[in-house]
Amino acid sequence: MSVDPLDGPAAGLKESLAAAVDRDAARLAGVGDDIFAHPELAYQEFRTADVVARELRALGLPVEEGLARTGVRARLRGARPGPAVCVLAELDALHAPDHPAADPSTGAAHACGHNAQVAHLVGVARALTERAAAGWLAGDVVFFAVPAEEYSEIGRPGVPDVEFPGGKQELIRLGCFDGVGLALMAHATGTPEPAPGGEPSASFGMAWHYTGFATRRARFRGRSAHASSAPGHGVDSLSAARVALHAIDAQREAFAEDVRVHPVLRPQPGSLNVIAEQTTVDILIRGRTSQSIADAERRVDRSLRAGALAVGAAVELSSAPGFLPLDVDRTLGGLFRRNALALAGEAGWAEHDFSAASTDAGDLSHLMPVMHATHGGCAGVNHSARFRVVDPVQAYVQPAKAIAWTVVDLLHGDAATARAAIAGHRPRHTRTGYVDAVRATARHTHCVEDVGEPWRS
Repeated sequence: MSVDPLDGPAAGLKESLAAAVDRDAARLAGVGDDIFAHPELAYQEFRTADVVARELRALGLPVEEGLARTGVRARLRGARPGPAVCVLAELDALHAPDHPAADPSTGAAHACGHNAQVAHLVGVARALTERAAAGWLAGDVVFFAVPAEEYSEIGRPGVPDVEFPGGKQELIRLGCFDGVGLALMAHATGTPEPAPGGEPSASFGMAWHYTGFATRRARFRGRSAHASSAPGHGVDSLSAARVALHAIDAQREAFAEDVRVHPVLRPQPGSLNVIAEQTTVDILIRGRTSQSIADAERRVDRSLRAGALAVGAAVELSSAPGFLPLDVDRTLGGLFRRNALALAGEAGWAEHDFSAASTDAGDLSHLMPVMHATHGGCAGVNHSARFRVVDPVQAYVQPAKAIAWTVVDLLHGDAATARAAIAGHRPRHTRTGYVDAVRATARHTHCVEDVGEPWRS
């Protein structure tokens, strides 16, 4: 039998925090909508970071800026020593140029709801600070807005002094999560457009497991020639790529059930009457476990080499750091579920064992307990041109309440619940070991070096 989250020694504090968030509803909606209207791509979120810094600084909190270029961090110190709970928000939009709210110069759009996360962070910070909640807490609350969760390109981020493509990956490398014991966040989830009179999306939800992914870039190199008068002189790199993709498709039934392999073909621009000398295929290889990802990687690599071999092309295989699978911490997830049910009822809760999506929160979960919930209030499928916020209360306000209540559950009194969650977590890496492991995933292999047989007259 579940315990009422408003029945206990922290009940009064929770009610006070909920009232504070409700009072700020219009302000939080303004923050979320403003960021939606000004999307910025990974590691370029300077305006969004300024919004966060301004909101936190107005609360009298000490604010650090420029962490991994655009990260913003502030700390609310509790009355007594204890663990540090981190409330996370992701700053970046994704490249979605077809979205009606896309930035015309960059193609960036908030088609995944990170703008709502910033509203949550601001709402939790304002409520905890203005209601003097720190006096009831043993431990600190860290408010951390982080860059670059969306993974749009394989390879180095292409910005100064940044090594890893994921913002949380880079912040781990820099030591910015050192001293943090647990992390909390809620991510938007959209739905297909409902039919008239159809059921609305759930206010809250939880997928307990998320995929991680590995990457591959295959650069096929052939030999150009006139496509009509001298095709025998050429080696078609595009044909090599097509054969490789057919080979991957031929193995799909052999992949583990949790595996998703999705390639993007990038032919080199050229004339229609010239055999393509270079073609690139970029691939994400997702899986629920590191083992299933590794098995799929082997099958994909064989297919890429086979495509080159079949037509006499060369291929260079390279990989860059992907994201690790995420297992949501059961203690943190259970606390959030209880609070969400109190706010939205059974009808407003959706629970799933597995999501095929990926996030760099998975990397963080290999070092500490992580809660990654979902919230509604959005229509349209994530990452689509139709995604948008349709219910500001569900998208911006209710998640802030649920996260604030979860912080209280963890740190109230002597922070026994937070201490137990940390003690029960089994980290898979130290920070140093994690950084070494991620760096090891960046590698290059040259295969099938000879490009065809030399043409002889």
